[in-house]
Amino acid sequence: MSRALSSLNVQVVEESLCGTASAIVGFCNNVKRGSLRVSLESYGLVRSSRLNGWALPDAVWITICLKQPRLNCYPLGAIAERAVKKTIVILSLKNATHKAIEANPNLNEHKIQNNLRRYIKVLGIEGVLKLFLSQYFFELCIDQFRRSWDNLQFDTGFWYNFSKEGYFAPLKTEREMRQNLLNRCEEKAELFLPFLMRCLKEKDYARSRRAICGGFKVFGVTLPKGKSIQNLHKPFVNIIVGTKSLSELRKCYVVGKKAKRFLMHTEDSNVSFSFDALEHLLGHPVHSLIKDLLDIGAVVYMADLHAKREFNLGRRLGILMPVRNPRIWSGARMDLERAVSFLGRDDLSIKFIKHKERMDGFREFSTKSDSKCVCLFSGGLDTLAGAAWAIENGFKPIFVSHYSSNLLAKIQKSLINQLEKIYNLQLQHMGIHVGRGGNGKNSLPAPFRSVMAQHLRSFLFLSLAAAVALESNIRKVYMFENGPVALNPLFSEARVNTRTTHPHFLAHFKNLIKVVFGIELKIENPFLYLTKGEVIDNLGKPELKGLVAKSISCWNWSRVPIWAKQKEIVGFKGRHCGECIPCIIRRTAMHHAHLWKNDADYLTGVFNQFPTLQRNTKTMVADLLRFCQNTKSLSDTELLLRAPDLSVYEGGIDSRKLVEMHKRHAQQVVNCFRARSNNEFREIFDYALK
Repeated sequence: MSRALSSLNVQVVEESLCGTASAIVGFCNNVKRGSLRVSLESYGLVRSSRLNGWALPDAVWITICLKQPRLNCYPLGAIAERAVKKTIVILSLKNATHKAIEANPNLNEHKIQNNLRRYIKVLGIEGVLKLFLSQYFFELCIDQFRRSWDNLQFDTGFWYNFSKEGYFAPLKTEREMRQNLLNRCEEKAELFLPFLMRCLKEKDYARSRRAICGGFKVFGVTLPKGKSIQNLHKPFVNIIVGTKSLSELRKCYVVGKKAKRFLMHTEDSNVSFSFDALEHLLGHPVHSLIKDLLDIGAVVYMADLHAKREFNLGRRLGILMPVRNPRIWSGARMDLERAVSFLGRDDLSIKFIKHKERMDGFREFSTKSDSKCVCLFSGGLDTLAGAAWAIENGFKPIFVSHYSSNLLAKIQKSLINQLEKIYNLQLQHMGIHVGRGGNGKNSLPAPFRSVMAQHLRSFLFLSLAAAVALESNIRKVYMFENGPVALNPLFSEARVNTRTTHPHFLAHFKNLIKVVFGIELKIENPFLYLTKGEVIDNLGKPELKGLVAKSISCWNWSRVPIWAKQKEIVGFKGRHCGECIPCIIRRTAMHHAHLWKNDADYLTGVFNQFPTLQRNTKTMVADLLRFCQNTKSLSDTELLLRAPDLSVYEGGIDSRKLVEMHKRHAQQVVNCFRARSNNEFREIFDYALK
């Protein structure tokens, strides 16, 4: 526990623990007094989906974050979310004897409500909080047990450190270790509970934090006080857009010591971004409100690249930027912050000032065309399959791309050109570059290297698509991503996952567009319920097979040629490292779709180069295979407890279908490893899955 809290301070822990605990108490009291649905709606939850055992945990977490958005932020946001969801699973799916969990979370709302009331009454509020604390401490410990402490200067992700038996400890052993850890956390929770209850009764923050400190001292942990700037009277900024002097800014704002300044649309710009490509595609100038949306998308993307996170993943982003329509964007600020914060779990605030450029007159945006659609096109396998899907379904698609280098732009354009030849069509395609630009004293340094790089990229990506749709009177926007990556549940708790095409983000973005433009865009992911192997089945057609190897899925594609030279691999021209998760999942998909021989070249062959793989690659594979085996073998409710990310409460989303898709994905991954791995590797992971 001491190591788990070493990078945190008392204020961070107190806000997370007490804020979440008080929300749970409020929820339980509301459920005891009224209906479950009314209880959730009283917290601001809009009725959007069927409420059952799969959806309820996420619905409760959403209501908590509506009231206290900061609880969702790193460093403890993911821990609090998982702890809350697991607590709700246990409370709502206990059977009448209170000794076991129901085997089926497809219980209807009435049954769940009765279970909740009954079990809350049996446990009492203190019992519920003890249950929550047990899960919270468990998640906290696993997160920190698995961190890499070898090199604190570079964020390398998280590694498996449970057992001396190695990365491929048997699944049975791993489950036993997890249960032993949970038992210890339950003991700690009982010791800590009186201090938490005292904290919840306190209205004075200083006394509340002293109570939290006292609780951790019981088992030998002293929380550092840390410094806080969140309660200062002036708003905090560390991303400044424009040339306003620091002396002027400090009159109204607290400017961070490592503040970054972005300059756009000027001769001295250090951010490369222009509306020219969009206006060329449209054939007319872009409205000032659309320009604001694109500027915000570019600033959010660049802030993600240049604002470094703490080692505990926490990051505060205070953005100050000019827009042409400040009144409109200030009115939509909370919706904007909610959409962006969901992607990166950042403590985010955005302030707007008046842009020097004039505001265009009022324009009523409309979406009349259903025959056309806007499709996001990255150059990866999913968007390639999506492009073929859109064309074959009779749409007239406009493809929108973002590229960070000219090489990626060429790859994207080449794929579009070849689709034109295959389908004998003239396709519309727009690529926009956003990245570092300019020279001199204002130039930006190279972005930080991190496993969390470009987590906010999809906000820019969707902003580009929305701009094209709104300026072209198009209603439908498609963002193509296979289901496992779209939902992206953590296949081990302490790994970092992206949420770039998560149903919640798409819903947040749609709501933002509605608030700002008064238009309901139809933003969908047609592949949400499909595995990657199922997505690319269509690419097995003779005319499309040749495009498969030319698509790029790798996280590290730009560095692969450098690594090939370092390894002295002569003549290697591929763009896939072979060791990142996208590469591994891509290869399992190729196996399922019988496209293995049509695939690209990989620098590392995970399946046949064991045991020479790097430590983190072995660990990642072990985590992935354990997750897949759990997904296949655990009962539905056990799986929901192990992977609470599978709980999704969003309009039109069926959590049950998501789980069925993940079960198919798990089987496809294991099948590929069994068929493609060398004998030594197969023996080891067979041992691990016992």
